Amino acid sequence: MKKILFSIAMLVLTTAAFSQNCVLALPTSSFSGPGADGKYTLTINYLGSGAKSFNRVIKCGTQIILDDCLATSGDGTSVLNGLSCPAGIGSLMAILTPHTGSICNGSACGPIVIVTGAAGGPLPVKLSSFSAIRSKQVVALNWNTEFEIDAKEFVLERAEGNEFRSVGTIKSSGNSSAKKSYSFNDKNENAGNTYYRLKNVDLNGRFTYSEIRTVKGIGSAPDVTVFPNPARSNSQISVVGAAANSSIQLLDFSGKVLKSMNNNSVNSMDLSGVKNGTYLIRIVDKTTNEVVNKKLTISN
Repeated sequence: MKKILFSIAMLVLTTAAFSQNCVLALPTSSFSGPGADGKYTLTINYLGSGAKSFNRVIKCGTQIILDDCLATSGDGTSVLNGLSCPAGIGSLMAILTPHTGSICNGSACGPIVIVTGAAGGPLPVKLSSFSAIRSKQVVALNWNTEFEIDAKEFVLERAEGNEFRSVGTIKSSGNSSAKKSYSFNDKNENAGNTYYRLKNVDLNGRFTYSEIRTVKGIGSAPDVTVFPNPARSNSQISVVGAAANSSIQLLDFSGKVLKSMNNNSVNSMDLSGVKNGTYLIRIVDKTTNEVVNKKLTISN
């Protein structure tokens, strides 16, 4: 009986000493991100009593990228931004060791807490754009990346109904902090709508999906009319039949945009200042990204 009472007393004293001398990291401590710059944020939530500290070690695989002392005073939260792993050496991990001193000069105490990177590490790719545009029997797929981390490949997938299947694979740059551009042409003779998405796969087999893009069928291109055609300079033309959310541009054959407007079912474009010649009227459906080109002649 005396041994039991002695054990209970020691447990109470140990717990009291621990709560007094150690700072406790909470389970809610975590990595979050990535942000627009591809970096992660480490948030440490803790409970403490008086001036205590953490030895904070952040690693990528076996490589230490930060080893410092985090001083605390009572309960609180610490936020560390701008974290990422160098290419190809693993994912983020934080090892938090509590100390009794305020500058990690006291004894190590309490449990060591390990925080692992979000979803096992950085996502492979940050997409800045992805488009799918039909030109007759071919759909041009184009995409740009802001950065790539241990990226392996891009898988182009399409669906006529609810089931997506692969139509092609493009190898990625692997690791890059610079903007990269990619393209893929898919032969598509479907009469109905087709849906496209991009699967971004990294070296470990993890993947993310892009937003879905819709392309109209080969027989469903809008019947767009531009009149009068030919038109006179310094006059007006009307564009009829384009989708209500289309953008309409007048281009010369070098690709320079001379005039632009947004569609409102029936549109009038002022040709003032445009010289005689042959031009292109380009109509882009902002919902499907489908493009219709019409030739326009201006003469007096």
